[in-house]
Amino acid sequence: MKQLQKVLFLSALVALVVSCAPVMQPPLKPLEAGVSTTAGDKYAPKVNNFMVLIDASLSMDEGGRNDFLVARKIVSRINQAIPTDLKYNGGLRSTGHHSYQSENGTELLYGMSNYNQSAFHDGLGKIKYVGGPTPMAETLHAVGNDLKSASGKSALIIVSDGLNIDDAPAAAEKLKSQLGENFCIYTVSIGHENNGAGQDMMQQIAALGQCGFATTDTDLADNSSMTNFVSNVFITKAPPVVVKSAPPQDSDGDGVMDPVDNCPNTPKGAPVNDVGCLLDSDGDGVFDYMDQCPGTPEGVSVDVYGCPTKLTLHINFGHDSSTVGAEFDSEVAKAAQCINDYPGNTVIIEGHTDSSGTAAYNLKLSEQRATAVKNRLIEKFNIKESRLIAQGFGESHPVADNKTAGGRSLNRRVEVGCGATE
Repeated sequence: MKQLQKVLFLSALVALVVSCAPVMQPPLKPLEAGVSTTAGDKYAPKVNNFMVLIDASLSMDEGGRNDFLVARKIVSRINQAIPTDLKYNGGLRSTGHHSYQSENGTELLYGMSNYNQSAFHDGLGKIKYVGGPTPMAETLHAVGNDLKSASGKSALIIVSDGLNIDDAPAAAEKLKSQLGENFCIYTVSIGHENNGAGQDMMQQIAALGQCGFATTDTDLADNSSMTNFVSNVFITKAPPVVVKSAPPQDSDGDGVMDPVDNCPNTPKGAPVNDVGCLLDSDGDGVFDYMDQCPGTPEGVSVDVYGCPTKLTLHINFGHDSSTVGAEFDSEVAKAAQCINDYPGNTVIIEGHTDSSGTAAYNLKLSEQRATAVKNRLIEKFNIKESRLIAQGFGESHPVADNKTAGGRSLNRRVEVGCGATE
């Protein structure tokens, strides 16, 4: 009898030990080749950082349902659907463990680091044993530390059955307050068909994030639904690319931008008009930057420097005289012929003196000499007065040395700008 009792006791003890020993979870299947998802140029990251939180507590393995395997598959599919051509800072954290797995209530399995699909997959495969309570508040506090130094927008995805986490709402509210408006919470409820209370809890947590939403494992069962979920969490339409046009150039440096410059490549420093073309202010056909005689009267013929072309009349004015004698009609006739050869021109008749006397007197005398030639052209050669302008320059434009008698004689002269040269 005692022997039988001993056998029964040992059998019960073995059964108890076996029932308490954790069951190792089946290994995570290797990441399939070619499962990477791309977003393309039309999309941009909606968030800069993300953390996936998976529940590995005892409630996920009760009643023979093994909801943990469902949760793990959901997380694996999320990983496979995240676009790999967009840049994220990612992490994976677990909550609740059997002591065989870890003595800690939460473990950072991957990250926070630049998101890598393969490394994330390896992190998910680290969970071998499920068990223990669900320290959700402790885990959410750890998530706050994971994300506190992250810049930009952040998303937290919680995959859990929502059971035994009554302290989670307060912790989620505190986490939202800590991370602010750039932080959103998304929840995926596992086993909700037989767990209405857990689903309600997950919806409450998502609502506390203010900008996320709650869903279920059933809602994400097909690939299309999972793609939509990942799209809503991770990507957004890229803003249109604004091609900044180069600022207008002024290639020739004339102060007029190239798009409105009708005369490109004007000489540096040359005055131009509003459309970048060279100015000819006096209309003599010589641009201002080359015109050595600006302000030439309209119609006067000029040389390449913009100065009136002149015919010098060899009239030997006597000292202090402005008389044009008949003996000089042949010289005046040359002027008349030149003027008639250019019927459209206005003619300037310039009077000049030597330096004898005062400058004021010489200026008046030179005007008298110019006027005398003008009158001779009108009276003797029938040139219209309207075509003639008499100007005196006094002693200011000598052509010879005033220190000699011969030089002074040459300086007492009249020049006619009729459009010809001597």
